[in-house]
Amino acid sequence: MTDTAMTEREPLEVARDAIPGFRAVQAADTILQERITELRSSTSRTPVDLGAETFEAITSGKPIPDHVGRRAWEAQQADVFRDNELQVLLGVAKRLQNHGENTARAGADHGLRALRPVLDELLDQARPMAAALCNVHDAQTAIDRGPDAVAAWSGFADVISRYNAIRSAQHTITRMAIGQDVATKTGHIGFNTVFNVWSEIQNVTEVWPEWTPTPHGEHPIRPPWPASSPNRPFHVQHDREWLMWLLTNPTVRPWVPTIGELKKAYEDQREEAAKRDGEAPKTRTTGEPRRIPTRHVNGDGDAYVQFQTIEG
Repeated sequence: MTDTAMTEREPLEVARDAIPGFRAVQAADTILQERITELRSSTSRTPVDLGAETFEAITSGKPIPDHVGRRAWEAQQADVFRDNELQVLLGVAKRLQNHGENTARAGADHGLRALRPVLDELLDQARPMAAALCNVHDAQTAIDRGPDAVAAWSGFADVISRYNAIRSAQHTITRMAIGQDVATKTGHIGFNTVFNVWSEIQNVTEVWPEWTPTPHGEHPIRPPWPASSPNRPFHVQHDREWLMWLLTNPTVRPWVPTIGELKKAYEDQREEAAKRDGEAPKTRTTGEPRRIPTRHVNGDGDAYVQFQTIEG
């Protein structure tokens, strides 16, 4: 059962809460940074100008104030102590930063798993809305369809925003754990090569069985999902088109994988696709037709996408 109170929070905060020790590091850093700011902004602790005090005393016929030398030395030492404390704390800040990164890296899978119910709840809410918005590309069409379509039309922007927040949190946690390059069976490759689409769809090569790691011919095969260019099939935007495609295709299995699950899915599906060498399987396990996006522009100049079924 989903904790609604949890899923209403920012997804990144939900993920960070699930990482063991992460909040303790944050609390320690807050205390440390407050003290560093205090030390940097403080001035000399000398309570008075000893020279002015002495001058005023002797010109008024009074004796030289007691302990001027000791007081001057104490003021100087206070400044030295402050500077030394600041240097110590700056060193601690670096250690704490490294400790925080190690803590986040070690607990990344906990954070990613915590995002799963957040995503599931959103998709459960969004699927009926997407169904109501099929072939609805403007407000007037939504009005003509009726109250369900109007409600879906007005609320879908919030769904897109929440979906973006979930995937952004997933990206932050995963990147923190993996780094810039990912070690795979085929060698080190860029993070986005593994993360993009593979981190959102569990069965990428089932959805796009024609894909091959080594494309053939001059004309690349367009992916079944909305992409900015056929030459960059895994470069997608989390906009209305993408979410409508994701929600209205029954073969697509959205997910939030752990680090190990993401790498294994990419490696296994890449290996299987390389063996097929661009040949799609003769049969599909789901029996559902595949659909490809076709971009259109309405009379107002707004772009939209319709999904055409591929037979066979």
